[in-house]
Amino acid sequence: MSIFQAVISGIVQGITEFFPISSSGHLVILHKLLGVKGDMLAFDVFLHFGTLISVMLFFRKDIINMLVKDRTMLRFIVMGCIPTFIIGIIFKDIVEPLFTDPKFVGVSLIITGIFLLLASLFAMRWKMSRKEKPLGVVNSLLIGIAQGIAVVPGISRSGSTIGAALILGLNGESALRFSFLLAIPAILGANILKARVICGNLVSVEMAPFLAGAIVAAISGFIAIKAMFGILRKNLFFLFGIYCILIGFAVVMLYR
Repeated sequence: MSIFQAVISGIVQGITEFFPISSSGHLVILHKLLGVKGDMLAFDVFLHFGTLISVMLFFRKDIINMLVKDRTMLRFIVMGCIPTFIIGIIFKDIVEPLFTDPKFVGVSLIITGIFLLLASLFAMRWKMSRKEKPLGVVNSLLIGIAQGIAVVPGISRSGSTIGAALILGLNGESALRFSFLLAIPAILGANILKARVICGNLVSVEMAPFLAGAIVAAISGFIAIKAMFGILRKNLFFLFGIYCILIGFAVVMLYR
């Protein structure tokens, strides 16, 4: 992999990890277009490590507050992680071959888009009724299940969690905050599992593209998180649904 390919991949990873449009799906499509070949598992770990740094930096005050004062939010994060990890472990081997199937990714993106449009309608309904709901243990578990489903390539992790939170009645800022905080243990856990597989192979790869991709993913991820708060405040979340449907259909047609 060249530095150029790594940088482009880092930009796409950082943006699509936190925009609800599926980072895994976009990377599958991007690597097909760029002609990137071979096992991308090690590179994927570096990209996700970059986005992990970005979310931890952005929410550093929230993380410190959770660990020192607000143990309630920490408990909700733990509850949300339980179904995520169970689903991830059970279906890991089943979904891995799908990461090389662009047509499947296209269909998954269409499903993501429809779900985002549905979530946008629910968000407007809750806002108009002024009956927005608190997080709570049950909602934490349900959002964690939604995050677990996003193990499927093309199903957006942030889209699943933010969308589920909006459907359950959380306001936009609460939905974003919980989604991104819930991403920290999910990304960390996935990287640990992958690192056990690829650590022995790192000695045989050129590290410069890997590091470049991780740094760019961290920078673009930080910017994407900040942008998401503004997008939800302006009630523009539905645009992601339209985008996913359009790009999904384009991919299906291209690889039919």
